[in-house]
Amino acid sequence: MGDHRERTSVAARSARGQRAAAHHSEARQSCRAGTGGLMSAGMTTMEQFATEARDKRTAAGRVLSLLEAFAHGNGSLTLTEISRDAGLPLSTTHRLVHEVMSWGGLELDDQGRYRLSRKFVDLAAGSTRALRLRDSAMPHLIELHNATGLTVHLSARDGDEVMYLEALRGHPNYTGQNRMGGRLSLHLTATGLVLLAFAEPHIVDDYLTRPLRPFASGTPTSAAEVRSRLAEIRRRRYALAERFLAEGAGSLAAPIDGLDGTVPAAVGVTFDLDAANRRELADLVRVTARRISASLMPNEARPDRRTIDYNRRCAGLGNV
Repeated sequence: MGDHRERTSVAARSARGQRAAAHHSEARQSCRAGTGGLMSAGMTTMEQFATEARDKRTAAGRVLSLLEAFAHGNGSLTLTEISRDAGLPLSTTHRLVHEVMSWGGLELDDQGRYRLSRKFVDLAAGSTRALRLRDSAMPHLIELHNATGLTVHLSARDGDEVMYLEALRGHPNYTGQNRMGGRLSLHLTATGLVLLAFAEPHIVDDYLTRPLRPFASGTPTSAAEVRSRLAEIRRRRYALAERFLAEGAGSLAAPIDGLDGTVPAAVGVTFDLDAANRRELADLVRVTARRISASLMPNEARPDRRTIDYNRRCAGLGNV
């Protein structure tokens, strides 16, 4: 009887040991599967670490190499193909691919292969439009800058912010963002208000649901005040912002009309409150905006100025 119990106990311990071994084996397989078979063929973990250590590319350089792999492929690639074409270890490729996917830059097709998403098309198109707009506007920005001696901006909306495509300086940079590539919240600047005024209603509604942070005594901080200003901007075709960012400074901006009837950008100036003729500045800025708008049109598509003024009068909008 004792021998039987002992044999049973040994058998039970053996079964438990087998189950534990099976569990550990399954865990190891799961771990390997969870990394998508990241070990390159014939390459140990230590060899992969050594390969990565020898790779002198920065993190950004590795991402760019990964993206460049798609330029040489047939539109979609497997993880192994990306690794090979980018010259990256499979484990690094796996990690970077999922980071780019999380950002929205890659997607999986029906065969489970990776391909670039439409996000890159949109980025390329946006960049091209911005550069073309800046190139077309530059002579007119310089002319306005020379005529006024003030800082002149060319701005576009990027989400909830105004982004400066160009800034010809003639004035202190109060926030550090009043520069090419700088960004500020839309309600803080004249160009931002112009772009918000001519944005789609749902964009305005969404923007005004959030707190409006003040910078100076004149910064609008209520949705009702901003809506009132936007209506006035649409009516008179320019925005005036005084003491929005600094107590002694103001800005004035006008919309640039695109070919599709939207307002893709705005031109503006920054001025000292005690030294500026607002009416004269408004005229100069609006003329500059009209000239930039005209420069965006193909020559054969540019309507006569008198035709535009006549159509606006008939619509009850008055001359521009």
